Amino acid sequence: MALAQTLSCRGSQPRILIVRLSALGDLVFATSLLAGLRARWPQAHIGWLAQAGFASILSGDPRIDDVIAVPAEIYRSPRAWLGLRRELAPRRFDWVIDAQGLAKSRLLAALAPGATRIGFASKEPLGFVLEHVLPKGGDIRDIASEYRFLAEAITGEPAPPPTLIVREEAAQRAREALAGHGLQAGFIALCPFTTRPQKHWMEDYWPELASLLFKAGHRCAILGGPADVEAAQRIVDASPVPVVNLAGRTRLADLPAWIAQAGLVIGVDTGLTHIGTAVRRPTLALFGSTCPYLQGAESPLEVIYDALPCAPCKRHPTCNGRFDCLRGITPLRVAAAARELLSRA
Repeated sequence: MALAQTLSCRGSQPRILIVRLSALGDLVFATSLLAGLRARWPQAHIGWLAQAGFASILSGDPRIDDVIAVPAEIYRSPRAWLGLRRELAPRRFDWVIDAQGLAKSRLLAALAPGATRIGFASKEPLGFVLEHVLPKGGDIRDIASEYRFLAEAITGEPAPPPTLIVREEAAQRAREALAGHGLQAGFIALCPFTTRPQKHWMEDYWPELASLLFKAGHRCAILGGPADVEAAQRIVDASPVPVVNLAGRTRLADLPAWIAQAGLVIGVDTGLTHIGTAVRRPTLALFGSTCPYLQGAESPLEVIYDALPCAPCKRHPTCNGRFDCLRGITPLRVAAAARELLSRA
């Protein structure tokens, strides 16, 4: 509360910059900061510094006044570096919230002259640029726990779970696009892909799951990015029932609107799955190598996680590529959990 009391003395219309560059899931989780900041300082000017490839997920959010995209070459291009500094200087931010805790995010936080800087404690260098250093706290069972802890430390009030705002025009575009693929609202969104193989559910499990869901009367569509198109097509080709491949066919900015049309989201520990909870859709999340959140969403949430002795291994699996933690989560188990979740949605 001490930090909240200190900041409350800085005026009713502070200019605040959030620095959370990537990745998609963490950007989604970090939106927990927005509701608290807006409730505490309704007249604040809130900017967000995000990596260019991810910034569009925040576009159109009425809680953010200014989304500033950081070019990919920022750390190797003096010209890009100076350009961003020139862009930030006239905005005269009062506070910078480093919600990433990396040396690179601290470097960018330092580019806002005259601001008071708040951020996470970590083993990364450049901690000296922060005036207020906070631990990554909160209840680890809660979705977005560390960002909610940070928000509460700054505002003095409990923070809600992450939320993405879907504007009606975006929802209408999504409905029209879905119809073009032969889908309608209520389909099941499958989110199989991440950047780390130890977070992937077995590829041959997805066609079996789609078949079980289809027999129960549900159409499925696979979501993913451009890099996932080939893997998504393999799943579609292996499925004995129709599955729509939407991988690479949806703009990042429109993904919340697409997922908001789903009756259920099923996915691994990936940004698309987290969007499901952020747009308040029933979500079934499959965890293995990473620490699961188990509660704290405002929509129906079910997490399947087998707490094996080796889990969570994070980036250091010890199973020689078997990924036992996810292999034991069978399609039958997931289909049963999906039916139960849908029954109470």
